[in-house]
Amino acid sequence: MTRDIDLLTSLPRAEVGMTVTTTDDKVSRWLEVRAPLASRRLRTLAELRGAGIPTFAFVGPLLPHFATQPELLDHLFGQLVEAGIGEVFMEHINLKRYIRERMDQVLADEPAEVREAYVQARSEEHREQLDAIVASLLARHGLRLRFDEVVYHDDVDKLPRTATRPA
Repeated sequence: MTRDIDLLTSLPRAEVGMTVTTTDDKVSRWLEVRAPLASRRLRTLAELRGAGIPTFAFVGPLLPHFATQPELLDHLFGQLVEAGIGEVFMEHINLKRYIRERMDQVLADEPAEVREAYVQARSEEHREQLDAIVASLLARHGLRLRFDEVVYHDDVDKLPRTATRPA
């Protein structure tokens, strides 16, 4: 993206958005093996914004541990603001079957408590708790939520309620 700053600045309504799910590069690598690290994405957004290109971030999925460690989400929002972001799209964990099947493969070798945290993240109670945390932190950081809500894709009826290790 930064290679094309001159092209982007010549377009009348260009804007650039990137997914930034965490500020932890180890977690970033675990979630998206082949994608640029979160730190690189934040630097890119800051560089684009510095060149006058409107930017936004997509924060999704909201990771399950943000409900018990909201300071990590607070830090993420702070880093987004520092990179010049003023607007975010946000999404709870996507429960469409193809996402769940891929997630199960990634989680298969993780400890039981990690797998269970991802199962709990599918509950309405968990989403409501995160929504409250998100609303508070958005206000604190002066960020706008682009869709006026945290998006949630529901395919719950087709999914098992427990995470199990493959046989």
